[in-house]
Amino acid sequence: NPISIRQAFWAPYKKLVRLIDEQAAKRAAAKQAESDARIAAAANPDKAAPAAEPKKLDVGTVAALGVAFGAIGTLVVALVGGLMGLFAMPFWVLCLVVAGIMLIISAPGMIIAWLKLRQRNMGPILDANGWAINGRVKMNVPFGGSLTSVAKLPPGSLPGPPDPYGEKRNPWPGVFMFVVIACFLFSVLNEFELIGRWMKNGGVEDADVPAFINKPGDAAKRAAEKQAEADKAAADKAAEDKAVEKK
Repeated sequence: NPISIRQAFWAPYKKLVRLIDEQAAKRAAAKQAESDARIAAAANPDKAAPAAEPKKLDVGTVAALGVAFGAIGTLVVALVGGLMGLFAMPFWVLCLVVAGIMLIISAPGMIIAWLKLRQRNMGPILDANGWAINGRVKMNVPFGGSLTSVAKLPPGSLPGPPDPYGEKRNPWPGVFMFVVIACFLFSVLNEFELIGRWMKNGGVEDADVPAFINKPGDAAKRAAEKQAEADKAAADKAAEDKAVEKK
């Protein structure tokens, strides 16, 4: 059982990885057994079992396989179309979609873990150790976290030499998360055109702004919208002036 909400969030993905490992191990064991049987049959041809006759496929089976392959093909096409639609979105929207899907997958386990972590009872453990505890001794989350924390050096102590046999931390997950967060922030700022505004406010000319930051199409669209608003305001002002003159 997870001992924190963070472990509950990653539990479904760990189960998926464990399932893939188990299936790969089963496939490898089956292939190894088949190879051993072939080697044994080649070494002892007299004791080899007779080859089984190939099974014939009837028309119903072929039709069922055709329907199944058609349904699988339709599903693959739909998935590819959905993925292409996702990749057409801005990067920050794609990040939000992926985060929402992960939250939908992990939310039930997180809710169950949150409920279980607040229902833990120390009474049976104390009772088994000879304490006369008849009531419920609930364990709150900070106390439970202290019981499952990793030992650390006390404050003020000098750290010893590094463990030569200790596992080194893999820096790539942190680098990957940093790159994703940086791309997300850049996509948000670029989508709302804040980078171009900051560069222009700093004295950078439009021609010196990179093309992937200063979008010509978006700039022309904004200019057209501003011009339309100005024309509308001028028309409204002229209409008001005419109404005043008539009065």
